[in-house]
Amino acid sequence: MTFYSYDYLKGGQVNWAIIKIVLVSVLALAFLVFIIKYSRNKWDLKYRDLSIILGTLLLLAAAIQYSDYTNLRTASVQSGQLSVVIEKSAKKLDISPHSIAINDTSRNNDMLIKTPKGYYSLVFNSSGSEFLLVKVDLYQPDITVIQ
Repeated sequence: MTFYSYDYLKGGQVNWAIIKIVLVSVLALAFLVFIIKYSRNKWDLKYRDLSIILGTLLLLAAAIQYSDYTNLRTASVQSGQLSVVIEKSAKKLDISPHSIAINDTSRNNDMLIKTPKGYYSLVFNSSGSEFLLVKVDLYQPDITVIQ
């Protein structure tokens, strides 16, 4: 069973987003360079062909970037909700939120948290605004914590 630490949920996957933005920026710059070279040398068709190829790659990369951005925004909202759940759980159990790990990255009713005091199940009310912590004993747990 995989658990995700509080720090992992707060950090998100920002590094990949930065790399993708840099890639799109490099493609856009190369596209502009080839467009300028083609406009200066109308008879040299290799710059036109390279501009078309890079323009197509730029559109594809921008579409992928937009899709990833919407997915990242959704994941950020969900991990923010889980961060609040972890902080409230830590306060109820009187421990540090950094010592808690949760077994899912999106909120549902079958969630477990791992604390130094043991494992707890989270039972949410119908509106999802409050939850109940129920101590559970796991039978032969095979736990991996992602930091």
